[in-house]
This record gives sequence, structure tokens and C-alpha cells, in this order.
Amino acid sequence: MHDALQKEIATYEKRTRKSAVAHRRALERIPLGVASNYRHYEPYPIFVQDGKGSRIHDVDGNEYIDHNLCFGALMAGHSHPAVVQAVEQKLRQGTTFGMPHEQEWELAEEISKRYPVEMVRFGSSGTEVTMHACRIARAATGRDKILKFEGSYHGLHDTALVSVKPKAEDYGDPDAPSSVPAGGGVPKSALENVVVASFNNLKSVEHRFEQYPGQIAAIILEPILMNVGLCLPQPGFLQGLRDICNKNGALLIFDEVKTGAKLAWGGASEFFGVKPDLICLAKSIGGGLPLGAFGASRRVMDLISQHKVFHGGTYNTNRVAMAAGLATFREVLTRENYVRVGNLSKQLTEGYRAIVKKCGLLAYVASAGVNGALMLYPKEIQNYRDWTK
Repeated sequence: MHDALQKEIATYEKRTRKSAVAHRRALERIPLGVASNYRHYEPYPIFVQDGKGSRIHDVDGNEYIDHNLCFGALMAGHSHPAVVQAVEQKLRQGTTFGMPHEQEWELAEEISKRYPVEMVRFGSSGTEVTMHACRIARAATGRDKILKFEGSYHGLHDTALVSVKPKAEDYGDPDAPSSVPAGGGVPKSALENVVVASFNNLKSVEHRFEQYPGQIAAIILEPILMNVGLCLPQPGFLQGLRDICNKNGALLIFDEVKTGAKLAWGGASEFFGVKPDLICLAKSIGGGLPLGAFGASRRVMDLISQHKVFHGGTYNTNRVAMAAGLATFREVLTRENYVRVGNLSKQLTEGYRAIVKKCGLLAYVASAGVNGALMLYPKEIQNYRDWTK
């Protein structure tokens, strides 16, 4: 191990001894000692105590600036006053009922104002809403196959857990990547119905539609590939996907779980000027509480109304999450605040770029909306395979 890295690890272990104890205890009852695999890292993760705004404290009392913000779920920051107040008010009225209430219509209306959808249904996570979007796309087209991009992440259902982080020996042809399970338990039938293409490569997408004529129900993608740092769509790529879907009778699904609240007031559709058929939202729309949504045209969503597609969920639209969502949309994710954070993001990006230039690093800074990443590559990456080099 590099001496400098070993020194940093020793410093980390010295200042986080209570986290080490908490992790050893958790290992007895929780696999990896954490509730999600993404929270595990060596030698052990920091155990958090509290958070407010952009800062958190761990169980040892150390303070950190939280650049992670729960994997993009906290555009509002920790414990935003408007969200906390809204949640506290609804807690006194009951948490969940399994019955309709007016907040459902209110939040559906807020979403429909921003994004190019006519009807909305809700869930509690990104995994749920991308799963339901894929299902309704299959029902709308009468086809089974979903096309996704190599290296993309869309949650933890079987359709999504394909070619998330494949190894080089499993790649296959760049224009026809192999469908690789992301772990055990993904059935072969799921792999057979997930077609993989290369991001920023319209040739690979066209090739896949030629291979499976009349079989692909939808393309699902993050408009910005977020599972590899930050990989931006090249000019014409998203519009090219729109055109391919139109030509082949397939639906275009924007997975905006990460980008929907952090890119622009109207998400990727506004930012890039391309309209999808379905949009999936989660993470930051809930202001820190579990909230997801998927929306589409009335024609597509009517499949639920007609009882042709089933959608449900015990905790869908629980009062607390909906209160947080409404407060987030109305008081946090405002046009004025997008201008403000856009200016802050610009300052941060310019600062990073100045440091990169001054230090002579073989690197660049990718930025879009408030999304940004220092990419340690000599030139801009185009896809997952570029990221692995």
C-alpha cells in the first residue's frame, strides 16, 4: 500500500474509534455491518450521529462537510427547516392510512407542472418507480425486452441488476455488450429480456433494435450517466434515442431519480430539451424522506386506471413523506433557488478547474446543474468502459 494512503488510514482509524466499535457490533447481526452494500467500505464506515444543512457529525464527535448528501437524496440538505416543519405538523395527524388524501393530488400537480407528464403514481424509492416504469412500458407496447446502458444503475429489481459494473472479461462487443448479472439471484430469464447498449453510442442502440425487431419495449437511461462519476450525453445523443424510439414504436424512459431535482427546475427534459415517454423521480424530491414517483401521458397511465397494469404499495403516499415532498417542491426546489445553486456550482467548478490547471493534473471537471465530479482522466469519458480504464 502507498505510504501516503497508509498514513491517511491510520489517521482515520485514530479519530473514528467509536465508529470501529459500532461496526464490529453491527457485524454480528447485519451483513457487512450496514443496511445497504453501498455504505460499506474499508476499513469500516463512519457511523453518523446527526446532520444539519451541509454538515454531519459522527459518533466520535467529528464534523464533516457532507459532499455525499445521501447519494444525491438531499438537495435540500440535512434537516431543512421547511421540511422539518411540514413533517412535524403531519406527524400529529397520523402517519399512514392506506387511504387516499388530498396531498396526493397536490404533489401530482406539482410534478406535472414541472415535468412533461400528465398523470403520476407514487412509491417510496427509486427502485420501485423504475420497476413500475419498465412494467408499464412492457404493457403499453406488448413487448418484453428493455434496453439499458452498460454501467448504468436503475435500482435493485431484476431488470435493473444487469451490466451495472461488469468486468472486462465479460464485456462482449462494444456495439452489443453482454447482459451480465450484477450478482447472484438474477434469473436467466431477466438477462434474456434486458438488452445492453453503450452510452453515447447511437450505433450500438440502432444495432440492438435491428437484432430484436419489434421486441424492445423501452429504452431506460439516466440522461447523465451517474454511476461512473459524471458522464454527460454528447450533443445529439438523447435526441437520437428519442428518434430511434419513435421509429421503432418503443418508449423512452428517463430515470431521473438522481437528476430530476439536481439538474434544473424541470429536470433533464428542460435542461436537454428532449421529452421522454416516462419519467422516474425519487431521492431529492422527498427532502430526505423516502419518496418516489413515476409519470407519463394519460394514454400510458390509463393502463393502471383500466386495471391492465397493477400498481400498489402499503406505504405509498404516507402523509409524512408527502408533506416533505410538497415542502421540498414549494419551498426548496424553486426557480430562484436553482439560479442560486447554479451560481454556487459554477464557482465550485471554476475553482476545481483552476486547481487542476495549477497542479498539472491529468483530469477534468464534469458539471451539469449542481451535479459535478473531478474526473481523473486525460480526456472526457464517453461511456462505462472509458471510466474503467
